[in-house]
Amino acid sequence: MSMLLLAGQAYGSEAVGCKAKHQAVMDQLVFAKAHNNADQVAGLEQALRNIETHCTDAGLVKEQQEKVAKQKEEVEERLADLQSARVSGKPDKIAKKQAKLEESQAELLEAQRELEALQKLVKP
Repeated sequence: MSMLLLAGQAYGSEAVGCKAKHQAVMDQLVFAKAHNNADQVAGLEQALRNIETHCTDAGLVKEQQEKVAKQKEEVEERLADLQSARVSGKPDKIAKKQAKLEESQAELLEAQRELEALQKLVKP
């Protein structure tokens, strides 16, 4: 999903949501056609039909909200793991748990940014 949100931004537009998803698949389709990859073309054309038929920005917001909630749970789990490692007192274990926590926090921040972008699209 993040790739899809960023895909629109890479082209200098503010495309997010279904519009960005559609554009990203179209870009891949052009590339697949240019390289005569018939199997990939067929799959991408099906993906476009699915996007056009089923994609809604509100649906993407709901999916992103679920992703944020899941990521928050992961951060909480990693925080608990870090606290347990601190109790053990092993510096290498603490460092590993700290790094995993920081990675999860970064993923949560990115998921929250994507959610905000989608929410702006749905509720301008």
